Amino acid sequence: MSDILHCPLCHDPLRQLEYEGITIEACDACGGEFLDADELGHVIRAREAVFPDDMRQQIGCRDTVHGIPSTETQRHINCPKCSQPMSVINYCGDSGIFVDRCEGCGGFWLDADELEHVQVFQEEWESKAPQMLQAISGDLERARREAAEQTSNVFSGSRFAFVNAIINRFLDAA
Repeated sequence: MSDILHCPLCHDPLRQLEYEGITIEACDACGGEFLDADELGHVIRAREAVFPDDMRQQIGCRDTVHGIPSTETQRHINCPKCSQPMSVINYCGDSGIFVDRCEGCGGFWLDADELEHVQVFQEEWESKAPQMLQAISGDLERARREAAEQTSNVFSGSRFAFVNAIINRFLDAA
């Protein structure tokens, strides 16, 4: 990137730095970081950084937070890349980590330490997902069987189970 970007909070120039194999822009004054639309996904997949156990435990033990508190929506910032308004989002919908996303270019502004919190949150979720799926596997199997029974009973007079399944899906979608 040849143009120098400026921090949307304190307006200092952002410096480029290498992080998890990509170049991101960071503010030395406030600690915020700007990532282009596809860069956040890259950082999450890279998993190069190692985080302290106390941070992992603090973020992994958070209660789910739905919605966005009004305190998070009171500031209005513009994207350092394209100057479009940024909207606050709750990362993953319920993490309680509130980041700013550009409505124009899709870039992300993360306040100090939020990038690390997003990474730890994602890693903790991925490590717990197999256990969570195992815990609900019986419920999922029961729901699958019940759905199959309901599907087979709707048009029981037909000899074409495949056609019945297709018709049932259309009816369920309506």
